Amino acid sequence: MENRIINVGIIGGSLNNQWASQTHIPALKNNPYYKITAIGTSNIDTAKESAKILNAPHSFTDFKELAQTKDVDLVVVSIKVPHHYDAVIAVLEENKHIYCEWPLAIYTKQAEKMAQLANERNIHHAIGLQGRQSPEVNYLKQAIRQGDIGNIISCNMQVATQGKGAVTDEKSRYLLNEDNGATLLSINGGHSLDVLCYILGDFQELSATMNVHYTEAFVQETGKTTVKNTADQILIQGTLINGTSASVHIQGGVYPAFQLEIRGEKGAFRLTQKNSYGHVQFGNLIIEKMIHPNNLFNSKDVFYEEIKIPSELNNGALSYVDQAYTMLAKDIIACTKKIPDFNDAVKLHQLLDAVRKSAKTGKRILI
Repeated sequence: MENRIINVGIIGGSLNNQWASQTHIPALKNNPYYKITAIGTSNIDTAKESAKILNAPHSFTDFKELAQTKDVDLVVVSIKVPHHYDAVIAVLEENKHIYCEWPLAIYTKQAEKMAQLANERNIHHAIGLQGRQSPEVNYLKQAIRQGDIGNIISCNMQVATQGKGAVTDEKSRYLLNEDNGATLLSINGGHSLDVLCYILGDFQELSATMNVHYTEAFVQETGKTTVKNTADQILIQGTLINGTSASVHIQGGVYPAFQLEIRGEKGAFRLTQKNSYGHVQFGNLIIEKMIHPNNLFNSKDVFYEEIKIPSELNNGALSYVDQAYTMLAKDIIACTKKIPDFNDAVKLHQLLDAVRKSAKTGKRILI
């Protein structure tokens, strides 16, 4: 396949799909490894219109038909979480390579079955945890591995978003129903916790609290309220496998922000986000470094620095998704497995289950 273009079908590929039109479609259009050959949406008119604009020869409303198309090597699943399972299974049954947005599924058992089938079919599978493509995140991972701030003692992460609280719009109201699997914990929390564990290592044990401060939300288009049963205050404390103490606060319906502070024996790193929406995977990240040599804490002996990442590497979500597609293409061509995949997704689903179990039982959970 070294000299072949990878033909791509996008389930949820309408140009009206905000996430797909802002990330997947432009990334694939401009990536020399790929060609968009099929568009699948729930409406045949929008499918045909989007396919025409993108010069894709095929359009579908049935994702099974898209997966069966001979002109498709890789299928992208960019639809609402409740529909991921059926779409992914249909693709895997056709032995097509697949890239699915996070969360992989509503329930961990679904994700486990999807990962098992993907592994058995020996195809390349990728999960949309594109925060791992951030140059700032990878800088921190490498710097900590090299011991730039000594042994890591603790980390504190704050994730806050104005969404998933007391106000919503029609397209987002499904996020307020726990049964849809697209909650504050799974989306904002999932992406952020994945970045934390990617940099520092997995949780060994944790305790959690989940509270519902807002039990209903105002729907902007209708002026009516909708029931909300998802937690908007989530607190996690635990220990990582390397002994690092971790504290995480994820909250919705408040002023948005993201901050990860990592403290070591010789200094600290702080990762923050400009113009934050509470989604670390959207990019615009800033790294600050503080060093106190020889454990001297007098302010005159402390060295502060903002780490500058080349601007061409820091273009936010679109850049991250594009880098993920390049990594996936190289995996397919070289038969390697470097892209985050369904097995990584299962681990993250299991971590979120541990948070839920601890919050429900009031007990510390060993992972």
